Amino acid sequence: MRAVIASLFLVFSVIHLQAQTYFQWDDRIQQINDAVTSMRIPEAKKAIQAERKIHPQNLCLDLLESHADLYELFFNENKEVFKTAYPLFSERIEKIEKGPQNSPFHDYSLGVLYLSKAAIAVRFEKNLEAAWDFRKAYLYFKDNKKKFPNFSPNDVYFGLLTTLLGSVPNNYQWLLNIIGMPGDINGGIAMINKYIYSKDTYNKISKNVAMLIYPYLVVIFEGNKNKALNFLEKADYDFKRNHLHAYMATNLYLGNQQAKRAVEIADGIVKSDMYSEVPFWNYEKGFGYLNQLKLDQAETAFQTFVQTFMGNFYVKDAYEKLSWIAYLKGDLKKANEYRRMVIVKGTEVPDADKMALSNAEAGIWPHPILLKARLLSDGGMFKESLDLFKGKSTDDFSIASDKAEFVYRLARNYDLLDEKDLAIKYYTSAITFGRNVKDYFAARSALQTALIYEDRKDFTKAATFFKTAISMKDYPYKNSIDQKAKAGVYRCNLAVRSASNKK
Repeated sequence: MRAVIASLFLVFSVIHLQAQTYFQWDDRIQQINDAVTSMRIPEAKKAIQAERKIHPQNLCLDLLESHADLYELFFNENKEVFKTAYPLFSERIEKIEKGPQNSPFHDYSLGVLYLSKAAIAVRFEKNLEAAWDFRKAYLYFKDNKKKFPNFSPNDVYFGLLTTLLGSVPNNYQWLLNIIGMPGDINGGIAMINKYIYSKDTYNKISKNVAMLIYPYLVVIFEGNKNKALNFLEKADYDFKRNHLHAYMATNLYLGNQQAKRAVEIADGIVKSDMYSEVPFWNYEKGFGYLNQLKLDQAETAFQTFVQTFMGNFYVKDAYEKLSWIAYLKGDLKKANEYRRMVIVKGTEVPDADKMALSNAEAGIWPHPILLKARLLSDGGMFKESLDLFKGKSTDDFSIASDKAEFVYRLARNYDLLDEKDLAIKYYTSAITFGRNVKDYFAARSALQTALIYEDRKDFTKAATFFKTAISMKDYPYKNSIDQKAKAGVYRCNLAVRSASNKK
């Protein structure tokens, strides 16, 4: 009997040992991770299934699976997939919580899962859940930094959250300090930059994520688009095979007046069934063509986006651009049909969609010259945009918002042509003409003027104009402009304190 009991004890012990979970990040896991962070999601999911048969207790597979679900849900917004995939984040969190706590991957994985869950919650308008999960993610990364200071992948996410929290206005910083979430824009970005160039044992684990978020943070929080674009050109990117990086680059080039380069990258990606289908490529290409006034190609791209996208974000914006195209082609019937779709389709969460809805409900079409000038300027065709304004003044426009937009467009073109004094002159006029207009021209003019003065290291004037932008109420894109302006105030205050300490 004793022999039988001993044998059973041995069997159960072996079963127990086999059932124990662990974290093992090896070359195979890294290959799957590279596939996920290149948007080769179908390939990654097949590889995860195969790896589970060999190493079913490796919790790194749960981390990779969640990362794959994050990108699928974030870019495609499929509500049916959301119903089944979103609860899996909580199940994986519960599973990883029971994993070995003596591994740096334990808190790191939980932080990544909570942050991923928060990002998806925002996408599907579960903002309260997102806020709690965001806090949990921050605390896991913060604790992991203390426990395992040399585990560098943690710095990528901790740096991201530290940067985001650093943009919270000073009068709310006390609240963040109470709940243990202080921010630091410069310190957060520096963490990510250091990781990108690190040569340690862990330098590949979060490399693709770091390379994805770093240029965005430089543009948004440092206000330095040239630094970000230079990084894109010089860093070791593969825009053909990494769709995630290619999408980021397309997005940033479009936002920084390089429509031709954006379309070049979007058209150059390698296509195969190993990559996830992302309808947003057509949304991006639509802008690339529209900002060169290639109306037929832009129309095709935007139509493809609204027909294939299963979510709500930026749908109103896409329909507005389709209405503009029809309007510029002289087809007012079709333009009004698209405008009706702006009202009934999509959501009002992104600023671009709020703007599109506001414009549609106002029922006023933009002045055709101003619209063309805007599109050409957004595409980097500044001289062509200015040519449309030859011989014109504010007297040629009867509506107050058109007057404000006219001087704003002049300022913007001169700014982008590096004629800064002329830009300041017209931005100042735009602030005057647009202060009482419910549009973004005055606030954006104040923001851009602040950035010019900041670049000239006149931090007092820069801070004044940043605060002017923040003070303006009730206009489209306020969230985006306020975020940039608040980050600007922070940078100016930091520069002034630094200069004072050196005296």
